Amino acid sequence: MPQSARAASAASPPNILSSDAAFDSVYDGRIRELSRQHWTPVPVALRAAQLLTRAGATRILDVGSGVGKFCIVGALSTSDAEFVGVERRGSLVEIARHAALKFGAGRARFVHADVESFPFEGFDGVYLYNPFYEQVGRDIVQIDAEVELSVLTYRRLVRSTLTKLGVMKPPVAVVTFNGVGAPLPPEYDLRGDEPAGTDYLELWVRRRSRGPRFA
Repeated sequence: MPQSARAASAASPPNILSSDAAFDSVYDGRIRELSRQHWTPVPVALRAAQLLTRAGATRILDVGSGVGKFCIVGALSTSDAEFVGVERRGSLVEIARHAALKFGAGRARFVHADVESFPFEGFDGVYLYNPFYEQVGRDIVQIDAEVELSVLTYRRLVRSTLTKLGVMKPPVAVVTFNGVGAPLPPEYDLRGDEPAGTDYLELWVRRRSRGPRFA
């Protein structure tokens, strides 16, 4: 086992990945109440991280990382991949950083930024748990009043994210859970889908461009 993985295992409780209840114990009551609708379930996060790393991803971006659950689970369950979460709410970034520190997830880090201004360069894996649905979903509890309920903003953020995916340098692996709000760019091929939690995990891969053909 690599040294980084041994350090993470030694620092985190042995059963922390056994259930959502075990993992969510690091959060306060309000965050635990939001967990079912807003944070990736532990079994789904474990499988999503596995799909991404098996597809070759070593530096994985979580768009709309919330309180850090996917990134921390990914860091604790893989041997050497780096997980970076970008989140527009500064309060959630601080919660995620605290949880990562408590669990010893040294390969998970979190950035306070808006997805429209955050560069995707340097990543070869992306995780998307329908990150902008809160702006249009009438069937979920709002995290707070920071995010405006706006269909136009929702569409703009989805479009911005898909545009960034479209110009990423291959190879790139993308895993979606509950989709992203629109089809992925045509450069991505669906390589697998499977039931997970309340929906499906889909693995999309953008391979290296083919070289020029010679007569």
